[in-house]
Amino acid sequence: MAPEPLQQPADHLTESPAQLASVPALSAPQATVQATAQVPALVPLPGTPQYALLQNHILKEVLSSAPDPTPSTRLAFPSEELSALWTREIINGEEQIRVLGHRVHLSVIQHTVKLKFMKVWNYWRAFRLHDLPPEIINHIFRLVVWSVGRPAEAVKQRLWLTWVCRTWRAFALSDTTLWNAIWFRDPPPYTRSLEWFNRAGTARIDIRLDERDPQWDKNEDQHRFTAKQMSDLLDKLFVKLSQIRMLVVIVDNWPPAITVLRKLQDAGNAGIPITMERLEIYRTGRPLVWIGPGFDKDGYHEPPILNGGQTRTLSHLSLSGVHIDWNKTPLQNLTTLDLRHMPMSDAPSLARFREILQECSMLKKLSLDGSGPYPVEKPFDHSAVDLPHLKALVLGSFNVTYACFIVSQFNAPGLLDLTLLGLTGSDYTPFITLLMPKFKRVRLLTLYNVHMETTARGKIAMVRWFDSMSDLAYARIAQLKPSVLKLLLEDPDKHRRPGEHSTYHRRVLCPKLKTLEVQVMPYMAIAEFCRRRKEMDVPINKIYLNPPIQPLDASTLRVLRSVTSVCVAPTGTNTTEENELLDA
Repeated sequence: MAPEPLQQPADHLTESPAQLASVPALSAPQATVQATAQVPALVPLPGTPQYALLQNHILKEVLSSAPDPTPSTRLAFPSEELSALWTREIINGEEQIRVLGHRVHLSVIQHTVKLKFMKVWNYWRAFRLHDLPPEIINHIFRLVVWSVGRPAEAVKQRLWLTWVCRTWRAFALSDTTLWNAIWFRDPPPYTRSLEWFNRAGTARIDIRLDERDPQWDKNEDQHRFTAKQMSDLLDKLFVKLSQIRMLVVIVDNWPPAITVLRKLQDAGNAGIPITMERLEIYRTGRPLVWIGPGFDKDGYHEPPILNGGQTRTLSHLSLSGVHIDWNKTPLQNLTTLDLRHMPMSDAPSLARFREILQECSMLKKLSLDGSGPYPVEKPFDHSAVDLPHLKALVLGSFNVTYACFIVSQFNAPGLLDLTLLGLTGSDYTPFITLLMPKFKRVRLLTLYNVHMETTARGKIAMVRWFDSMSDLAYARIAQLKPSVLKLLLEDPDKHRRPGEHSTYHRRVLCPKLKTLEVQVMPYMAIAEFCRRRKEMDVPINKIYLNPPIQPLDASTLRVLRSVTSVCVAPTGTNTTEENELLDA
């Protein structure tokens, strides 16, 4: 039987065959097998978070009780008979779990998980890793480090690799690509992060710097992270500026943010090669610029030229709460443009914005959240810019007039992922009507706090819009009126114009919709929606609860599970269904 991967790496520990022959069921983990995010405790069935926690608990319990290996026990393995016995017991246990489901006894799951781990563990012990060529070992180490879901886990994996033995430490330290992704999570003077910066050698480097202060009182003159601290840190990092591939900076206030842009401009003007591919700068404080003591008037009224004009390799640009000299900064090869929380006076002009779109012919993602070109009256010869490669679009925090204005600036016939957020304060029916003929291939739709009046006019607009997206398969919804969600239960034929027909043989909206991701929505309304879709023979196959999860009692969870599968959405990454839809 092929070994099953577990959640955590194991150390080189062994037991003798005699010790392995008897494998009793473990006692239930004390605080490990519990519900997460306020979901009631559940039987840890395969595929659930509780099952992963049980695997981790058993792995740690077995390894912590195992003796250290010795020369006489290092190559001692279970007999073929014992291994065959384990295989039969695993098959029997998996069959009981499959048949009984939630009624299976916990000891059966524990015993099966432990036997499966024993087989994996013996596979690890038998495998002669050090006989592999060095380049293969390095590749394995890279998979270990970069196959985790969260950056914090990647930090642990790298440290663990250097702690196993001298040989592994030498392998890890010799591979500069294990250290070239650096997230400055340690406090100043950043001893650990700067050590990894040195270990990266001549490799291309990805840097993330997050200096937000949760205790900040919003007083711009009283922040613990200053412009001078940012300048001093960048002086240390920019000795390898030509190697930096990605730079992500998150700060609260203006001084350190403008310092980053200034230092990049100065370096570019000095002729230092800048081959950066991705730049993200987020100022998360007050959306509009602060005027007061220490304010850099030149940095605001005379914004920097990005990288001194060295932007040929830049493909991903995200700016939030800061701006650049749009007219003097060449932007021609972007695949992602993300602008947020920028006053209209600091955004590119309409002419420059359209020029950027035209020059970035391979643009794949456009995100405009509270930021966009200054609205002007359309010239007589105005026509929308064609964006044939645009796959993802985010529009948010606009009034209805500006939302209509911005979406009229471009065409994106191949759009797959559409996000609308923070559209409140008025009825957005005119905007929805404008969207109807534009994005017919959308597969993923996000509606986050979008205000729609379910008047007769609004209802017709929404139903016709849903009807235009026949490929919609995944919907993310949050802070949305249940009445809007119920519109997906309507009969589209009642709202179609004469001559309009669907390619689907049943009178339903979005027949391919199979997955919901919900946040801050009434659970019973979601359950009722799923029940109705099931009755219509177009069931929702899975619901993802997106953290932070509202309190969910056992009875409500049972209702949800009676109509569909319920999972917790992963943090910081896409779900499997999202990736499949975007990659198809």
